[in-house]
Amino acid sequence: MGSLNRVRLSTLVQIAAGGLIAGSTALYLAQKSVQKKVRALPHYAESLRIVAEHEKAKEALGPPIELGTVDLSDRLHNYVDKTTSTLMVPVTGSIAAGFMQVRAVRDSPTDTFATAQIKLYLDEEVVTIYDTGAWRETSSSNTTAGAAP
Repeated sequence: MGSLNRVRLSTLVQIAAGGLIAGSTALYLAQKSVQKKVRALPHYAESLRIVAEHEKAKEALGPPIELGTVDLSDRLHNYVDKTTSTLMVPVTGSIAAGFMQVRAVRDSPTDTFATAQIKLYLDEEVVTIYDTGAWRETSSSNTTAGAAP
């Protein structure tokens, strides 16, 4: 037993701190990667264009309209499955702030998502900006009808 050296407490603290920093960095980079994938979704990009061109949205929010990041841990409001997708994106402008709910559908998992509905949730009102009629509330849907964060 005398040949085994004891590890100093300061060495253990340094190892723990290094592990914490490495783990935190890995989680941060993973979240950034997923955010980048969400922003690359075709219906996400299309919704930005539609909102930027919509007069009522521009009046309600005020220019410039800026987007926040999607809360990846909120699986009730943010999910992508085989044929449906819902994203709740924070939006801010010079006048107001709220959430933009983007819903999209596709016929099969190999097809591209098509934007079906965009709603703007503000403090005082909900504005439907775009609706093709393709979105259907079903019992298998992760969202509750009209639920906002």
